[in-house]
Amino acid sequence: GKVALRVRRATEDDIDFMEKYERSKNKKREVPTLLQLKGGKGTIASVTTVYKKKAKEGPDQGKEIYLVRPGPDPKRKDSTTWLTKEKIEEESMAESRNWIDIGSGNLGKIFLEIIGCDGLPNMDTGGAFGNKTDAFVSIVHEDCMARTDVIADTLSPRFMPWSQRAFIFNMMRTSSQLFLAVFDSDSNPFSQHDFIGRVSVDLSNFRNNTVYILIYNLYKTAKCEPRRGAAPLGSIKIRLRLELEDERTLLLSNFELPASVYVNVESKKDFNVIHKTVVGNVDLKRYGLGNINSYVNELWSYLVVYYFLEDAFVGLLLWRGRSNLTLPVPRIPSFTVQWKHLTFPLHSIAAFLIAISVVENPDLLPSVSFGCIGWLLVATSEKRSKNPNPWIRSKSFGYFLLSLILGKHTTGPQSIEPNENVDAIEANSTSWMKRVKDAEEKANQRAIEYAKEQEEYWSEIESLGDGDISTKAGLFTIDPTRVYLYPVQEWLGIICDILRVVRNVIVWEEPHYSFIIAFGSFILAFVLYFLPWGYLIKWTLRVVAWVIFGPWMMLADK
Repeated sequence: GKVALRVRRATEDDIDFMEKYERSKNKKREVPTLLQLKGGKGTIASVTTVYKKKAKEGPDQGKEIYLVRPGPDPKRKDSTTWLTKEKIEEESMAESRNWIDIGSGNLGKIFLEIIGCDGLPNMDTGGAFGNKTDAFVSIVHEDCMARTDVIADTLSPRFMPWSQRAFIFNMMRTSSQLFLAVFDSDSNPFSQHDFIGRVSVDLSNFRNNTVYILIYNLYKTAKCEPRRGAAPLGSIKIRLRLELEDERTLLLSNFELPASVYVNVESKKDFNVIHKTVVGNVDLKRYGLGNINSYVNELWSYLVVYYFLEDAFVGLLLWRGRSNLTLPVPRIPSFTVQWKHLTFPLHSIAAFLIAISVVENPDLLPSVSFGCIGWLLVATSEKRSKNPNPWIRSKSFGYFLLSLILGKHTTGPQSIEPNENVDAIEANSTSWMKRVKDAEEKANQRAIEYAKEQEEYWSEIESLGDGDISTKAGLFTIDPTRVYLYPVQEWLGIICDILRVVRNVIVWEEPHYSFIIAFGSFILAFVLYFLPWGYLIKWTLRVVAWVIFGPWMMLADK
């Protein structure tokens, strides 16, 4: 027989891993640095430790001061062991000192700092005696994971700049998400860390070299809709900055198929942390009526995209939309040019010209069809870029086009002022929520009417006789509905996966793919414009008729 081998030269990480593995055979197992949890306390230590007292001297005399966790600044131990709440908050916003650089990508770097959490639930027993959640944050991005230090016995932990809280992730893909989860540390090796909540951060629309201070609510999962009507399980505050390669390189990288990545861990306990960080605490592959309800709620949430497209279509037909265009206007007396900002219904004008052209020349239909795909994506990008909320705006089609031509970022760091456009944002949000609420009320009314019609129909069926119209299952199962509803759940999952991709492309949540599809559609529309479709279709049908329906087909039957 034969054996095929594929080998590569060992990297420094490989050598380091093997050295640790060899040492672990003869002594107590070592835990990798990024999985190490420092700062946690047991129940007895938590009850006996004093975390709050009143300052008896110094500038904070008479004020409540708190024990800094996981420990004081090594360079200022005396002055940072006990601090007021305000000073702890101020210290937590200082620049981090210890950065851990991980990941194998080369498209850019993600600088992430975990600042703190607020409103966490108490996951420990003995809360009345001071035993509270020992929180740490787990981070997963592509092929690597990391953890912060543990902040013991507090529901609002703050991670100090001298602790393990700052990480540099090297990017492999532009569309990869950053997964964050908060856990309650459990020092017992035979039990799991208690999962609190998670969030996934989409990095696609973040600008290069812009510092973001972000606060996210924590939930059990993000792939389904348990959030509707549910209170968040606390919040997490992070500081984030992207250092990216040129935009042309980022765009071209999306033409490659994403490679599978693996995160290796030593124990089931570590695997459980990573698994819940990425997918949450809800197993959507397991049968359950709750999962089916989550999928149905998610399908209802996609009505927002429908409303978005409906408003755009109505505005297009009624010539409501307004596009901004800056044109040079000559001034005759002074022989100068003055730039005027004009607004006019550009999309309605284009739709009218395209419609009358296709009617007069049907050969343009294939070209127009692809052009409309690109046009739709450009229109949604324009609408989103005009949103008064700067956090909702995305990178535009023009931004990517200039970046592709020039090969570099065309804009500098983005600046967002506190409470920027808050009045316009509130008015726009109120109007939109009223639009959604009115549509949902109409849908509920139609559902009630349909239910009444079905009730009347079955009443008529029952009045016809006493026949047995029930369905009997031929399989023995604890849950007789599983046989019928589990396939429905699987199909709902497939539909939701497809709709997630379509929605993300249409509304520019994945701006790189949205631009590629829009730009590719325009190129296809341009190429197809010059093809004589009438001639090609006529001769294609002529060949089919003569070859397939001719009398010589009798020879094929012999």
